[in-house]
Amino acid sequence: MDEPEQEDKNSCSGKEGMAFEDMYEVDTSTLKSDLHFLLDFSTVSPMLVESSLHAQSEDTSDFGTDMINVTEYAEEIHQYLREAEMRYRPKAHYLRKQPDITEGMRRILVDWLVEVGEEYKLRAETLYLAVNFLDRFLSCMSVLRGKLQLVGTAAILLASKYEEIYPPEVDEFVYITDDTYTKRQLLRMEHLLLKVLAFDLTVPTTNQFLLQYLRRQGVCIITENLAKYVAELSLLEADPFLKYLPSLIAAAAYCLANYTVNRHFWPETLAAFTGYSLGEIVPCLSELHKACLDIPHRPQQAIREKYKTSKYMHVSLMEPPAVLPLQ
Repeated sequence: MDEPEQEDKNSCSGKEGMAFEDMYEVDTSTLKSDLHFLLDFSTVSPMLVESSLHAQSEDTSDFGTDMINVTEYAEEIHQYLREAEMRYRPKAHYLRKQPDITEGMRRILVDWLVEVGEEYKLRAETLYLAVNFLDRFLSCMSVLRGKLQLVGTAAILLASKYEEIYPPEVDEFVYITDDTYTKRQLLRMEHLLLKVLAFDLTVPTTNQFLLQYLRRQGVCIITENLAKYVAELSLLEADPFLKYLPSLIAAAAYCLANYTVNRHFWPETLAAFTGYSLGEIVPCLSELHKACLDIPHRPQQAIREKYKTSKYMHVSLMEPPAVLPLQ
């Protein structure tokens, strides 16, 4: 079932359409003529932002995805995440209002972010956070195509500082862009991201919900890895997947993986736990199934290559069902 678009608390802090100066109390003397992108905006030293976040990451890097699996509080945690996901979601159709960025450009960027995550052995949650930060930022700000990779790099830099115990150094992220951008540009973009996101970095992701479901109703390791693969494919496509809540995408990924391996969709335990019936999951499930059928023929192959490895039991090589018996 398609979720109706909500008024996004995270998107532009509920002040969509207002000038950037009105949204945040900034020193307008620091703003240059390029208000279209605000690349050179900075009210404090970017290095101060960097060091403060680095300290936070060392203290809390394992909090997000590990704490959601505390069994005795599972239902309370799930309810909290369900409420929070409504507040911190990007606008489903923001790309329609981006004058210089297309769905294909975003797809290429996300594919590249997956490669970056593999290169530096980042956690899955880091990737999901980076894509969330990217989409929420682009829901508010018009960006030129030449700066899109800079936004994506800043997003995964910020997500790494938040989620990883030992995040890669800033210089590493400059290097992976082939020095297309300078360290100064990257740190200032990171600062701008924080401003636009209103420093709201603790957000529910599809990955968090999927881990909850897998702990609640255990499956074999092949099914688990297949569910993770299917869920990650949803990151590639803004349309249609941004119109679905992360909790629903996670449910659809579980269903598709479970049916592929075990010929069962949605167990009663998870229906009771989540409140989602199979009928509510079907629209998203159908879209995910289509994405699985299409991915071998797409040029963006980073996710598929990632899940071809023995670490993930080669699940991306499994043939998805040609048809799902959903009628």
